[in-house]
Amino acid sequence: MSGFAFGFAGDDIDDQEIDINEPNTGVSDGIQRLDIGHQHDRDQVSKREDEGTLVEARCWDLDEMLSSLPSQISYNILSIPQPSHTDGPSQPINIPRREVFDIRAQLMAEDDTETNENAELISGLEKGDLKPTVYEGGFKTWECAVDLAKLLVAEEVEGVLSEDAEGDVDVLELGAGTAIPSLSLLHTILSKPPPQHPPSRKLRFVFADYNAAVLRLVAVPNILLTWHACQQQHDPHPQKPTDNPDTTDQDITNTPHDPQQPDLDIDPDLLTTFRHDLQRRGIYISLISGAWSPTFVELALPPTTPTTSTNNPSPSSPSLLILASETIYAPASLAPFSETLLALLRRRDGRHGGGGGGGSHTATKAKALIAAKKVYFGVGGGVDEFLEVMREVGGEGGFSVSERVDVRGEGVGRVVVEITV
Repeated sequence: MSGFAFGFAGDDIDDQEIDINEPNTGVSDGIQRLDIGHQHDRDQVSKREDEGTLVEARCWDLDEMLSSLPSQISYNILSIPQPSHTDGPSQPINIPRREVFDIRAQLMAEDDTETNENAELISGLEKGDLKPTVYEGGFKTWECAVDLAKLLVAEEVEGVLSEDAEGDVDVLELGAGTAIPSLSLLHTILSKPPPQHPPSRKLRFVFADYNAAVLRLVAVPNILLTWHACQQQHDPHPQKPTDNPDTTDQDITNTPHDPQQPDLDIDPDLLTTFRHDLQRRGIYISLISGAWSPTFVELALPPTTPTTSTNNPSPSSPSLLILASETIYAPASLAPFSETLLALLRRRDGRHGGGGGGGSHTATKAKALIAAKKVYFGVGGGVDEFLEVMREVGGEGGFSVSERVDVRGEGVGRVVVEITV
């Protein structure tokens, strides 16, 4: 995930022995070292600079990152349940994810023995150690990302991706990591036959993560894997999911990689077909690494986005859906995240720079869905703390919040909240 370290350590979501709510002193100390605080707290900024410099936000070229992939990548399947219909249960959406061991192998192969620049990333991947400003946990999937993906599949996908709706759409995932929420939407649109004519509306997916290596080694491969899986849906011998078909809300798992499961072979023809299919569907991919900041906002939502055609401009700015999971875990991260979130929402809602009136919340063009644990033990963050900082940053009447999902059961409760301005 992007920008800051989590308040818990552990392996990927498929490891059932990990207690992700157990306090982790090493991670807590790392968060205290990061200590970003509010923008006006310059003492905290100076302290952070003594420990390490945050990476400035920047954009990356999709083709450049695709070109760095090996000729073959290994993956497993994560199943996202779909809501049942009147005619019976629905098939789950199967999201392919690059295997952790495959990511590690590429990091080790690329590591410079003299500089050893990938050592800390490899250590974070193997041990679950998160180091502020170095590795922020994005190589692995965390359970709140699955909560958010399930909500998107059940309640948001038709409104966001329907061809009957008017206007273009921007989907921006903050702290994307393995990008499961965005990929659940992308999987839905890619599962449909390609349009016979240029689409009337365009979709721009922005994948943002603090670590550029996470974008290159897991987010981009997962995008390619998702596209390829959708292309194979009508194969007479489709690859079966490697996870338990009886998965429940509290038990989303997948089995370890099966040596008999085919890997994805990557060659120039495959990449050319991938690019062409996205283009004819009106899908644009943007990639941003680095810290949350005003620069990040400018890159994520520039005045003119690729979704706006100069020959046939949209009657208004695209709708915006912001996604984030496990990004409000520690007090030190709440202010910069809240400031960035509100700036993005206000820019698309017509209020950036003091412009725009007070449109009704029911007709808003911008909203954010934030998935998180109610409390992060051993760290101090949580939903209540997040909303308190949001009120400090945006004012009491500066935003509206509603609860969309409340997951209760063993362990710490989890929620998905909707934010609008």
